[in-house]
Amino acid sequence: MKWLVDTDVLFAAINTAHERHASARKWLESIKGDGWGAAVETYLASVRLLMNQQVMKGHALRASDALKAVRAEFTGPRGGKIMNGGVPDDSFLRKAEGHKQIMDFNLVQTAAAHGMRLATRDQGTLAAWPQHAINVS
Repeated sequence: MKWLVDTDVLFAAINTAHERHASARKWLESIKGDGWGAAVETYLASVRLLMNQQVMKGHALRASDALKAVRAEFTGPRGGKIMNGGVPDDSFLRKAEGHKQIMDFNLVQTAAAHGMRLATRDQGTLAAWPQHAINVS
């Protein structure tokens, strides 16, 4: 496995109305043969966002439909794997400069634990962890 996908990438790849859908979908399809996964937190965050009326601009999905949309990315021969990062490691989390980075830095830990790189658009994470993260534009 090579890539751990962040919520910003997975959600954009799934949500056809997202402004970055085309680029995220193209990138995700291009790496599926390399092996990829998402943390359980990313999986659940994508479901939650698909169910959010404000995020989905009044077109939120019901739980069953949101789960089906996300689960589809993790089925079949090119489907992703759900990854667990284990106990959070303070050596990763201490680098956070604000509360919003805690989850992202935990994803970096999860990627590193599995010999993967985090695929994200988050500039703070990319700056703090260039050896563990790649920019998906």
